[in-house]
Amino acid sequence: MVLVVGPSGVGKDTLLDAARERLKDAAHICFPRRCITRPAGSVGEIHIPVRPEDFAQMARQGAFLLSWKAHDLCYGIPRHVQDDVANGKTVIVNVSRSVIDDARSLIGHGQVRVLNIRASRDVLRKRLEARGREDILDIERRLARASAYQIDGDNIVHVDNDADLETGITRFIAAIEIDHAIANRA
Repeated sequence: MVLVVGPSGVGKDTLLDAARERLKDAAHICFPRRCITRPAGSVGEIHIPVRPEDFAQMARQGAFLLSWKAHDLCYGIPRHVQDDVANGKTVIVNVSRSVIDDARSLIGHGQVRVLNIRASRDVLRKRLEARGREDILDIERRLARASAYQIDGDNIVHVDNDADLETGITRFIAAIEIDHAIANRA
């Protein structure tokens, strides 16, 4: 399982969309959609929309392998991805860093790789302003969280996404395809 993490505005959705398109013929790689308590057609990633009350019930019934709350929304990774990993697939999901340890416990520490997407504060600010989803105060809060954002440990690959889009996509796909043994040393 490949967990994609990084602060708001770092370009996770853009990189995931590009990788999903470029790796669509790789039968061993899958990009499951997240369940989010955000209406269909909202700005942002293509997701499975779930009403908040339904999300809570689904979580209680064990529908999610991983779930968390962030930015007044609930997010869930469908439980079936655990079967995909067990069957040898590389499953790539965008998650909160708060669930990394949960994923390691559920999937197995050695079966989880974390791609930590990074960019400079100036790049993050420009991207957050350009996407137009947050007001100035929200942007400042997200930038403060980003500057405090540190992730270290085993099976972590840092991917810098502060250059042009093609460079970011190339780096991201290379990190997905990197040999597991090399990721352990990264």
